[in-house]
Formats: sequence, structure tokens, C-alpha cells
Amino acid sequence: MKKQKKIWISLLLSIILIVVLSGCSGLPKTAKINITISPNPVPYNSVSENWIFDVILSESNGVGVTLISLRIDSYDQAEELVNTQILYEEDIIDWFESNYIPAFSTLSDWIWYTGAEIKYDILTVVGVDDNGNPIEATGRIDYLPK
Repeated sequence: MKKQKKIWISLLLSIILIVVLSGCSGLPKTAKINITISPNPVPYNSVSENWIFDVILSESNGVGVTLISLRIDSYDQAEELVNTQILYEEDIIDWFESNYIPAFSTLSDWIWYTGAEIKYDILTVVGVDDNGNPIEATGRIDYLPK
């Protein structure tokens, strides 16, 4: 009887150890968004008379993200804020054809800027991951002069 009891206790402890080590008792992951601008700094294209670049949003922590907004703050040569543009879900879908980034995936689109000469933009992306966590990421676009 004592031998059977030791086996059951050993089996129970083994199961508990496996559950703990497998991460079943841990917190869910939070998504991580990375913003890449290519090229950066962005050269002026004298033929098309604009700045052309790719915006790449990627998720790198294994949790999908629904994008809610993308804010663009534009700064002039004196580094003063001159314009703020906020894109919401419909606008994000227009730009990237989706507002959802699956785990370990990307959204990308090429953008052309034809406005007044600015020094840089700050992009701020806000979303909610598949586990309900709020997500925010920031990137910078530097523009070379004409």
C-alpha cells in the first residue's frame, strides 16, 4: 500500500511540474509592433517631385493586432509641430488593405509625400492585440531636403 501511495504522489508531483514548466500558469503574451521606414532618411525624387518610401508595420511577439489609429505628427526645419493627421480604421484599411496584423506578419505600403518641405514625421500606431492588451508603437520618418 505504501508503495502505491508513493507512486501516486510522484505521478501527481510530475504532472504539476509539467504544467508549471509548460507555461500554462503564465500570463498571455502581448503583441509588439515594429515600424520600419525604407529608405530612411527619405531622399527627394526630383523627377516625380516628391518623397517616396515604404511604411512597414510588423508584429514580432507572436500575437495578432487590430490597428485602431495611426497618427502622423509633422515637424518643420525648426523642429516645430506644423501638422497632425490621424488615420482611423477605415483610412488604415485604405492604406494597407487591412487594419489587422497577424502574429509574426507585416502590413506594408509605399507612400509618397508631396507637401511642404518638412524635416521629419513621427508615426504613432495604436491598436489592441488578440489578448485584449493595448498596443502602441512609434517610428520616425526623416526627409532629406530638396
